[in-house]
Amino acid sequence: MSLDALPGESAAETHDRADRSHHSWVRATWPVDRRQWLQLGVAMIAAVGVFAAIGLLMTDLLAPNPITRLDDNVANRIVPGRTGQQEDLAHWGAFLASTEVKVVVTSLLAVAAMVAWQRWHETVFLAFTLIFEATVFIVVTSIVGRPRPDVPRLEDSPVNSSYPSGHVAAATVYGAFVVIVFWHTTSRWIRGASVGVLAGVVGAVAWSRMYQGMHFLSDVIAGIVLGLVSLGICLFVIGRPAETSARASDR
Repeated sequence: MSLDALPGESAAETHDRADRSHHSWVRATWPVDRRQWLQLGVAMIAAVGVFAAIGLLMTDLLAPNPITRLDDNVANRIVPGRTGQQEDLAHWGAFLASTEVKVVVTSLLAVAAMVAWQRWHETVFLAFTLIFEATVFIVVTSIVGRPRPDVPRLEDSPVNSSYPSGHVAAATVYGAFVVIVFWHTTSRWIRGASVGVLAGVVGAVAWSRMYQGMHFLSDVIAGIVLGLVSLGICLFVIGRPAETSARASDR
């Protein structure tokens, strides 16, 4: 952030004032206080408990049941229709929410947001939604330990647990970008386009992971719900930037 020189001020003094101004926004705009850290921690523990309980009941304690039978039926119906072209599409569809892609894309956009708006709010919201989702996913999938579909799989994974789908949950928390778009524009076209792109990415990733034999239908649905819950909790706790909230209240 550059500042105009004041009357009688040297270039060095202007530079020092600009540097102090820069550091002041870095300190002053951090949006998470002690109470919000506590809220996020409690929410994370609650989310782990709920998703783990649902997973254990559905896939273990009450299995087999109509949901697991439907899961098996869908997984087995997909395999005979596989083609080389669709396998390639599934590979690229899953790649959209791979660990490398989601970390790189989120990091780049988080830095860009901080530079563009000279504050932490958007950056923290992007990072926290991804961290919240990933943490809950890792703990839940370790607790539940649901085996992947008993079909030929098209991809290897170091995580051999199927519930919930981490790829689909990660694709869903790309919705944080959509929330930021809504914060900064009232254009229906831009908002609609952002929602459409998100829906397309989530749909592509969900289809790809089932097509590859990596997840059941219920795992994919649980991944979408986990992503939405992560978004909702982080949005509730962190909130909108103050200036966009004020603008919204004026309309």
